[in-house]
Amino acid sequence: MRAGLIGPRFYNTRESMAPSKTYYVGVWQWDSFFHALAYRHLDKKLAQDHIRIVLDHQRADGMIPDAIHDEGAVFEFALPQTGALQEVTKAPLIAWAALKVFDQFPDVDFLQEIYEPLTRWNQWWFEKNDDDHDGVVQVNHPYMLSDDSPLWDEGVPVESPDINTYLVMQMDALARIAEIIGETNDAPMWRKRADELTQKMIEHFWDEDAGVFWALKDHKPIRTVTLFNLYPLLTGRLPKAMEARVMEHLTAPDEFWTQYPLPTVSASDPKFDADQMWRGPTWVNVNYLFIEWLAKGGYPELARDLLERTLEVVKLHADIYEYYNPLTGNHPPKAAGIFGWTSAVYVDLAIHAARGGTAL
Repeated sequence: MRAGLIGPRFYNTRESMAPSKTYYVGVWQWDSFFHALAYRHLDKKLAQDHIRIVLDHQRADGMIPDAIHDEGAVFEFALPQTGALQEVTKAPLIAWAALKVFDQFPDVDFLQEIYEPLTRWNQWWFEKNDDDHDGVVQVNHPYMLSDDSPLWDEGVPVESPDINTYLVMQMDALARIAEIIGETNDAPMWRKRADELTQKMIEHFWDEDAGVFWALKDHKPIRTVTLFNLYPLLTGRLPKAMEARVMEHLTAPDEFWTQYPLPTVSASDPKFDADQMWRGPTWVNVNYLFIEWLAKGGYPELARDLLERTLEVVKLHADIYEYYNPLTGNHPPKAAGIFGWTSAVYVDLAIHAARGGTAL
């Protein structure tokens, strides 16, 4: 990981890390958050600066960039379908990541420093990404979440369970941060908003017959079963009967509990492709989120199994890759090597495994 570090220079305002020096240059928002998971075990300032660097470039309206290069920050990118420029960022995991760093280095000043920018970031999602004003956020660019997922095959915008789940997670994290820094009135407000958004997801996306949360294009279901259709599990707020239905999909060997889980598209879905980026391969950073939820949600044996299989697939190879074939464990031809967030997640999971636990 240290081989990927970039020193402060021009728009790179702090020491940070490129995802892969042979494939992805610059500093990328989501990657930075996962890189901080590993650096928190070693270097407080470096871990914190992986959070700060994206906030250094926050716009007045609250948006933070997708990536940062020497020459500038990336706030828009061409749409794959039309070539038209569209604002692009990444799903809001920054508050979640900041708390991971805080758990290792309990620095209240750090949380006080970032709290107000994080509240503006949360506000941006609801103000700028909800065309029908129904309180459910949409995805306006495929690169916000999962570049070539079949959820975007019909174009964007799409109201998707995963982006709204990330916002519930963010508001839960903001509630905890508010409590730590003494903003006691804010904490119940954030939890109430998280509860309300979860209920809206159930009303919008839940299909009782299928047992999944469909993404919607023009308010019509996109009937492709991806891992993101199970994401509301991560809120920890689903009714038990609904949770059980979703868990049936998650743990089915012919769907998501493959030899090397969790594929990003159900192995039984017609659009499953084990080697094509977000159309089937396993991503260890996504696994991390599910390991965390399984451990907290009352499934410790499943959490341990997923943790061990995630470590195992990385250990199959001499290099560390961006994503993996969920059936064979092979690295797909286009998967980047010397990959940062896979390395970071491996470090963090290995430490927890060595300590005999799965509570991340």
